[in-house]
Amino acid sequence: MKRIKKGILLLIFLFTNSAVVYSQNLKIGYVDIFKIFNQYKKTQDYDRMLENERNEKEKLLEEKKEEIKKMQEKLSLLSKKEQEKQRTQITKKADEYRKMERQFFLDLKKERDEKMREIVEDINRVVKEYGKKNGYKFIFNKGAILYGEEGADLTMTILKIVNQNYKR
Repeated sequence: MKRIKKGILLLIFLFTNSAVVYSQNLKIGYVDIFKIFNQYKKTQDYDRMLENERNEKEKLLEEKKEEIKKMQEKLSLLSKKEQEKQRTQITKKADEYRKMERQFFLDLKKERDEKMREIVEDINRVVKEYGKKNGYKFIFNKGAILYGEEGADLTMTILKIVNQNYKR
């Protein structure tokens, strides 16, 4: 019985010491994905591009809206029969406007989602390459970390790399 206890204690001792030795060689880092995402030049360029597209589409919608408004203003000057025709045209134009507005919104959302997915893939690729190249066992998202030493924060390093890669 004494022999079994000694054997168990020896195993516990060996396991504990090997875990400590292994953890001393364990390289762990973390990154603030949101900070990288927001400060990535590609994100900023895409935001500007999408904003320009949105402004162009809003301009087209505003032109359609003005056209409908002018048709409504002329309505009172027309005879009863022509008013009915005009109302039908106004309804048709208003339906076209709503359809166009909905389609513009869907197109912009789809394009934005595609661009954001591309940006996230860029960042993930750089984090993985950096981790492998520099011997990291784990690189976590800062949002999942309750505490982390400043030296383990790789955010600015990864941000610099993604921005350098984008310039090419």
